[in-house]
Amino acid sequence: MKNIILQHYDGELGEIETLSIENIKNYAKKIDVEYHLIRGNPFRPHLTAPCQKVYMLDEEWDDYDDVLMLDIDMFTPKELSENVFQATGIGLYSDTQKWLHGKIVRSNPTIASSNAPYWGGAIYKLDRNMRKKFRKQLGDNESWMLNFNKKWTFEDEGIMHVLAYRAGITMKDSNLFLDNKWCQDSYLPNPEKAGFIHVRTKIKPNGPEKKKIENLRTLQEAGIVER
Repeated sequence: MKNIILQHYDGELGEIETLSIENIKNYAKKIDVEYHLIRGNPFRPHLTAPCQKVYMLDEEWDDYDDVLMLDIDMFTPKELSENVFQATGIGLYSDTQKWLHGKIVRSNPTIASSNAPYWGGAIYKLDRNMRKKFRKQLGDNESWMLNFNKKWTFEDEGIMHVLAYRAGITMKDSNLFLDNKWCQDSYLPNPEKAGFIHVRTKIKPNGPEKKKIENLRTLQEAGIVER
């Protein structure tokens, strides 16, 4: 098996992005997979930065069995030894995604469906066959993507949902969803037991909030994430 971890960023890297890259690179070495940082707007130049993550479907990665795309504010706990590529599932479908799933169907009834899966945008793990299925749905008239081309308006999550719908993937299909531990928000209990920690601004589920870098430092000071 030949696998790769991808992250994407457009613009000047900040402190938390730089630290996430280093952390995920180290994890990639630990589990003996490749790592690549995608820069710029290689998917569709007119779409927002988060939408560029859909470039994970590109033919450039066809030599790889599995591709894992992670947000650039994701970190592994220091003690993590488990290989994410051995976990079943494509992405996250927690309570937030269930709510967004309903919202996208209500707001885009002609291109979205409650019968097609919806995933959170912080983590996607796709095998070659699934990437090709999604990629076949690209091209021709892609004006529908403009529905998601605005910050906090589904963005890559909306695109991936529509592609899944068009590819005939349904909620009844097996191995669609990863265990929630592979994308655990940093404010939730027991982050040391997570697979990946998604560093957020909240310090508790209902607030208050701090800068992400401050919450990362709290995890580092607690010995949960490597300094």
